[in-house]
Amino acid sequence: MEKVIWYSVQNGGDGSAYPVWMESERLCELDQEFMEEGWGEPCIGSITIESDSDIHFKEEIETAEMTKSSLEKELNSNYMQQYRKEGKYPDWFKRLEEHLSAVNKLIEEKQNEI
Repeated sequence: MEKVIWYSVQNGGDGSAYPVWMESERLCELDQEFMEEGWGEPCIGSITIESDSDIHFKEEIETAEMTKSSLEKELNSNYMQQYRKEGKYPDWFKRLEEHLSAVNKLIEEKQNEI
């Protein structure tokens, strides 16, 4: 059995960086494209794991559905609703909404493959 796990390197904001494990290359690309404070170039990659038996992961692998849920939760949070009402941070809303739209398209494409 062989599994490929993709990662997108996140900016911790304090000089640190860490990988977020994701289900696909495209999800990583979207993560990098819509990252609030990015790197100036894509920072994604993958590892391939091969085993004669089943492979199970202890850490959760981010799926497009999980990303969608996180984006919707942020957009619908009380503070974001207040910011929207006050007309604050239109670029932030635009970035999140475009990211959500791209993730929804990815989910639709995945469903059409099945």
